[in-house]
Amino acid sequence: MRRTLLIAPAVAAMLAGGAVPATASTTHTSTTSHDGWVPEPIPPFDAAAGVLCDFPVHYDVLVNQVRTKVLKTYPDGTPKRQLAAGALFLNVSNTDTGASTVVDASGSAAIDYGTDGSMLWHVAGPVIARLGEGTSNLPRGLYTINGIYRIAFSPAGFKTITLTHGTIHNLCPDLS
Repeated sequence: MRRTLLIAPAVAAMLAGGAVPATASTTHTSTTSHDGWVPEPIPPFDAAAGVLCDFPVHYDVLVNQVRTKVLKTYPDGTPKRQLAAGALFLNVSNTDTGASTVVDASGSAAIDYGTDGSMLWHVAGPVIARLGEGTSNLPRGLYTINGIYRIAFSPAGFKTITLTHGTIHNLCPDLS
């Protein structure tokens, strides 16, 4: 079972690398490439007031070039280790006021999957994290996390974010 912080699972959504031209396509027309990389679809997202911020939040994908690649599998074929990388830019808005900002969520990650449903993400670069009340070691919010860090997902989905070097920023005050 994959869980996302974008929840992004957007494994890729949260994790990707590199800048892209403004004219880059936001859709993917192919599936697995010859080298095993697979496009990671990232849909628009909505959260009601009180779920992440005190107001309703929406984001649209402006650029999605996120790809994932499975490096190791368990005997049953499920992923054991996966990479995620590619440009991801989102337009995040407060749907009450229209206040918005463009977020770069183009981090890169190596994701290790446990057999118990746990995951450990080793991340470099920016991601967006949707964290509801009581779901993380951070308070409820819509965050950008940037730098070098780990995100440990428990089998129940609780996320523990450990920052080695970088920043954690809650977007809710920016959009209020």
